Amino acid sequence: MTEVKKAVCLPLSRRVDVGLVSPAAWETYDLCRRQFSWYRQSPRAGQTLVVSSLPLPDIAPAPDVVIRNGSFRPPRLPTPEEQRALMQRASYREARPEEWENIGAVDREEQARWLNEPAYQVLEEGLPVPYSLGKTRTVCSACLEFYNIIGSVFPKKYVVPCPGAVLFAGMVPNHYYEVVGT
Repeated sequence: MTEVKKAVCLPLSRRVDVGLVSPAAWETYDLCRRQFSWYRQSPRAGQTLVVSSLPLPDIAPAPDVVIRNGSFRPPRLPTPEEQRALMQRASYREARPEEWENIGAVDREEQARWLNEPAYQVLEEGLPVPYSLGKTRTVCSACLEFYNIIGSVFPKKYVVPCPGAVLFAGMVPNHYYEVVGT
């Protein structure tokens, strides 16, 4: 078992069979501190995360999600103007942590690129399936979607890894992974 001290996306690596992310890891990694504000305000705050590529013993709880390699291609990505409009939605304003908005010197256009709001989706078997709104270089907080901290109301979503998941976990950039609730 690999215990993660900083980059919580590390357990997504093929080199890690079982990864453990303690609540402290969500507090101590400055590079993703702002993104982790979603975890800190979620019902999962204070819980330990176990990520496994192996079957766990029967004593372990069933997994919340299964992450699979996908072949999804989005039918459409939002324009910068449409992304800014997403940020004005009440559902976004009510869900986001205050710390998420504290981006200091980051300009408005970059802030809009970071938003990952489920207004863009496809229908599969009559159910909405949201997908990431941009390429890896513009995606932020993918680990929170992989781990079902963001988007848990959707039984399935397609997620593009953020730069950290590409660097630390070796995930494929600009590739949609299928995240399915169990």
